[in-house]
Amino acid sequence: MAYEKLEEIGEFVVCRHKGTPNLYVRAYVEEIGKTVYRSLLTTSIENACVQVRSLVDRGVTGDPAEALVQKPLRTVAEVLDFYRPTVEKQASAEFGGVAIDRMTRLVGSKALQTMVKSDFDNFLEAALAEGISRSTAHRTLTVLRSACKLAANERRLPRHHVPAVPYYLTKNHARSAAPKGRVMTPREIAALIDALDFLHLLVATVYIINTASRIGAILDVTAAQIDRTYGLIHLNAPGRVQTDKWRPTLPITATLEPWTRDLPPGFIINWRREPVGEIDTGFAAACRRAKLPGGENTYSIRHALGRYMLRNGVEPLEISLFLGHLRPPDSIETTLVYSPFAPDYLLNAKAAVEAFVREIASHTKRHNILSPPWL
Repeated sequence: MAYEKLEEIGEFVVCRHKGTPNLYVRAYVEEIGKTVYRSLLTTSIENACVQVRSLVDRGVTGDPAEALVQKPLRTVAEVLDFYRPTVEKQASAEFGGVAIDRMTRLVGSKALQTMVKSDFDNFLEAALAEGISRSTAHRTLTVLRSACKLAANERRLPRHHVPAVPYYLTKNHARSAAPKGRVMTPREIAALIDALDFLHLLVATVYIINTASRIGAILDVTAAQIDRTYGLIHLNAPGRVQTDKWRPTLPITATLEPWTRDLPPGFIINWRREPVGEIDTGFAAACRRAKLPGGENTYSIRHALGRYMLRNGVEPLEISLFLGHLRPPDSIETTLVYSPFAPDYLLNAKAAVEAFVREIASHTKRHNILSPPWL
């Protein structure tokens, strides 16, 4: 076949097949020592040059056949849609999916190559107007950074088209951020507990007040994660990759120990032996029945316990490890002290938690949180 050379772009050449209007890209494949011609499926020289420049921008070399059938990613929506299968395999899949949907809706049509800081400022303003926090908007944009990085590594997005995504959460922002839930007193927590109508809500709340864990971790815990031999609860399931929201291994407090006995296999928090997706609705309803001031959620207990430990002299490092703000230290000395199998592992935090739970129990009238109803 005879080809007419029209334009050279990088290591590629745009050609026309003589006698036809069809355009091709010519490339030399060093691995096989041959020159190949790949159809660009167009008769427009302008469109052909755009396709070939995209190959060069994406770093494609050698035979461009596979790259030609892959549509270059240009917009926010396209790169996020490309990244979605990766997000679905991550431990933070739920948040990632919500983040992708939010960005697609608010800035999906934006071309990545042309995005500037004002575009991201507008996104932040729109996201805050929808009621999400600055930290959530910051995490949302982290998903876009990861999506762009993967697309560039896979040569679906030219690296010079990757926008500079600003960081909107400084340390000062984090320090001054309001708690995610109103901090509750032990008496208020007791009133909430007495207003709970379902066993799975009671069990979940008992585990929260004994571990100060995030509700997502509690809902994921199975009976297999309870190590009664060593008195530990592993909040991170085997095989689950840890995220920045670290799920620690905690000592089972004396006030939680009865609630770890005689558990059937499967999820600890369950409804008719099925896993529970959320307890926010039931928790909020119980808060209303308890006539609490408002603004309470499961984080309210976490914050209350963290402050209780601090007031009772527990070291900040120990509190941070207990709450999962820090992963276990890497140094040998501190690892020995804060090893789950050490006899004094989080000892002071554990004692403070037990005192906290017993104070709540002294105010409850309907439910006995020191002994589960099945014992």
